[in-house]
Amino acid sequence: MIGSGKIMRTDIKRTALNISTYCNLKCKHCLAFIPYYKNPRNMSYEEARKILGVYFQVVDSVEHFTVTGGEPLLNADAENILREVFKYLDQITGSVDFVTNGTMEIPNTILDLFEENKDKSKIVLSNYGDNLSTKIESVSTKLKQRNINYRVSEFSGKDKELYYGGWIDFTDHSLKWQTEIERDNNAQGCVHRAGKYFVINDGEIHCCSRSFWRIKNGIIPKIEGEYVPLMDDSISIEEKRRILLEMYGKKSSTSCAHCVGLRNDAPRITPAQQIK
Repeated sequence: MIGSGKIMRTDIKRTALNISTYCNLKCKHCLAFIPYYKNPRNMSYEEARKILGVYFQVVDSVEHFTVTGGEPLLNADAENILREVFKYLDQITGSVDFVTNGTMEIPNTILDLFEENKDKSKIVLSNYGDNLSTKIESVSTKLKQRNINYRVSEFSGKDKELYYGGWIDFTDHSLKWQTEIERDNNAQGCVHRAGKYFVINDGEIHCCSRSFWRIKNGIIPKIEGEYVPLMDDSISIEEKRRILLEMYGKKSSTSCAHCVGLRNDAPRITPAQQIK
């Protein structure tokens, strides 16, 4: 964040827009708890257009803007939403990222869009193994042919001791840190918290998907200053910027007291275990 008199710039490292809480996998330890949504839904293009319009007034710049889910390809409006995101390339200093689980072919029209904007875009293929992510090879081949920037995140579970390929179990939401100092110390080792990542869910900016889920399910209270209500027209853009700056400056949030954190030293489990 850069200050100039009373005007503060909001320059963000990373924000993810969740456009679907549907998924064709049922990963028990999903980072965003997608299999546990009772009423999954897809974000409409019109909803996304409004959210993006306000977000890019609140945020001066974001280095990486990610479109994700759930499985975003299950949203019929995914292409139009991506086209809307690419309208803000002048405020996206790094890349537009698209995260998909390797179970579906990416439509040619979406590939065309990424090829047209290859200098500022990236597709992330999550590989959950040959039995789940069955389209990894075919999609990778198409991306190579088009010279589209991409990477494969390996979560296949073939090597259960593979430290960075393992997942962290976030399903225990009990209170773990009694004091704010303990909470802060643990949170500063969390990749999301230390890296100042944010997520947009239901038209609100939250510090992470775990915080949003805990608020949504009444595990923690919804506290002013710990989320930005983008779609609340009664709150000015400047006030929303102030709230985001407040979130940015905090070492931890209420949710962090209930979380082991996305830390390098947290115990790992076999990734992509499916709910029976």
